[in-house]
Amino acid sequence: MNARDVLSFNFGRVPLAVRSLLRDWIRLVISIGGIGFAILLVLLLDGIREGTVAKSTTYVDNVGADVFVARQGVTNMALAASAIPEELVGEVAAVDGVQEATGILRIPVIVAVGDVKRPVTLIGYDTAAGLGGPWKLDGGRTVQTAGEAVVDNALAGELGLDEGDTIEILSTDFTVVGRSAETANIAGKHVFIVREALATTLGLTGRVSFILVRVEPGRDAGAVARAINELVPEVTATTRDDLSENDRELLSSLFVAPVNVMSTVGFLVGLAIVGLTMYTTTAERLRDFGVLKAIGAPNWFLFRTVMTQGIVLAFAGFLVGLGASLLTGPVLVSFVPDVGVKIEAASAIRTLGAVLGMSVLGAVLPVARIVRVDPLMVFRG
Repeated sequence: MNARDVLSFNFGRVPLAVRSLLRDWIRLVISIGGIGFAILLVLLLDGIREGTVAKSTTYVDNVGADVFVARQGVTNMALAASAIPEELVGEVAAVDGVQEATGILRIPVIVAVGDVKRPVTLIGYDTAAGLGGPWKLDGGRTVQTAGEAVVDNALAGELGLDEGDTIEILSTDFTVVGRSAETANIAGKHVFIVREALATTLGLTGRVSFILVRVEPGRDAGAVARAINELVPEVTATTRDDLSENDRELLSSLFVAPVNVMSTVGFLVGLAIVGLTMYTTTAERLRDFGVLKAIGAPNWFLFRTVMTQGIVLAFAGFLVGLGASLLTGPVLVSFVPDVGVKIEAASAIRTLGAVLGMSVLGAVLPVARIVRVDPLMVFRG
């Protein structure tokens, strides 16, 4: 068999690059596993960053309001202090395009069960209107009377609460009648009670924190928000999308900065693992490539072979890592409900591109040494 036969020979049209990888299954599994772990590290950290920020605005995104009205100058909800006269609810409701308007009280408090205390975001809402309360329950029902509370499901788990148990809020006992879902985030877990009960306890009768507005079907929320700003004094109306974006930017700058650092470091470490894995995998086959070079294989053939191997391993490792991250995300959230994990398609594609580039680079570097030396050197020793 001459050199040309060796270079063109394959098993059932399997390219030499792939055939050489399949020759050693243990090495192949280790290589794919190493790259897959790097992908898992990169995607999971990036997913935690994206998911935690996205989860921080679940109340704004899901409560059902199209426009949020606060005191003048307030354009976020997560960390804002807002108090406006309750009579403005009627003025907002009278604006053209408004279908429904209702006020809520929203304050951060400490709740207690026995000696165990937790910080929460307390929402007092108008139970007759319904708008402003929990949108999804994991058990029980919504509040109906002043002495009842709906507690976030994750918080209930931490405090060992179930329907019928008692929770202390602002030195007053409330009976838990339901457990809300999707109301735990980095800004605080939610507890819902009747607005009048909260107003009486705090001495805020006649005041609300925000006015939630549902616009008429077919009407533009932005236009209705502008009309409210023009017609109702000393308030600022913000659409749901704008308020959500403002909250995400604020919370990201304050709370997610450490996650951003970890995500960046994880991305660099992941790429380093990929590059090192490919470099080691290729370097262990240098003698094989040297033999090909010695029997007449052109340089382009060697580089094409290792580049093909790098691309095959990168794709295989990416699929393993992507699958592992999709499986790991929900498990992580079940243990730490305050965070979220959201694997974005753009992030996955960006990671795949970086991994492909690093894989090819890590595979080509060892072979570059062979093409610069006498191929007969491979037979020495």
